[in-house]
Amino acid sequence: MNNSNPILYTIRPGDTLYNLALMYGTTVQELIDTNLSLDPYNLRIGQQIYIYPRYNTSSYDYWMSINQVNLLKNMNLAWIEHILWTRLLLISIAESLGDLEATKTRLLENPKDIADIFRKYYGSDVANTIQKLLTEHLVIGADLITALKNGNQKLAQELNTKWYKNADDMANAFSSINPFYPREEIRQMLYNHLKLTTDEVSARLKKDYSADIKAYDMVQREILKMSEFFVNGIVKQFPNLF
Repeated sequence: MNNSNPILYTIRPGDTLYNLALMYGTTVQELIDTNLSLDPYNLRIGQQIYIYPRYNTSSYDYWMSINQVNLLKNMNLAWIEHILWTRLLLISIAESLGDLEATKTRLLENPKDIADIFRKYYGSDVANTIQKLLTEHLVIGADLITALKNGNQKLAQELNTKWYKNADDMANAFSSINPFYPREEIRQMLYNHLKLTTDEVSARLKKDYSADIKAYDMVQREILKMSEFFVNGIVKQFPNLF
């Protein structure tokens, strides 16, 4: 149990234990353990619960507002869907599945989902640029997977060069809108994303499924770090909104 003094919190519309745990630097399990009569699947508006916030500890030295929690939740979801639908497309191409076109269509909805998060803070011109660059990233990636499957190394090399050039363009675009988005840091994150995704593709095409799954786990950890980076930059640039 946390040693800080508890607060008595009144449940509001939209509250979940997950969001409350993020806001107050605690865990869902600790909230449940603190409130033994609490039904975690049926929070009632107006219900009161005790929360032990972890302010100013070695693990949690800041407080997250509900706006920041929601931004992180939406950003994480959009980027997780980015890698999830990319993976499903990889599997469709590698295994010649009948859902290829439907999967590709769904994947290409993702750039708008991500761009719409940035649209709120930077406007439509910036959001449209992000959407365009992310769409190019996905289209090039799909073509690259196909070229690698077909053994067309010359085309694969050309597409790989375009893929990294697209990453450079994204680094330029993001760094131009936020002083907390250093170009080189973003470029290295994007390059790492491409490398880890390439490892995933390579393992899948070799039918090394254990390595394929491990590679996807690496991609997932990396993309969540990237998502958090983007959120932190927005929060620092627009503190009055959070």
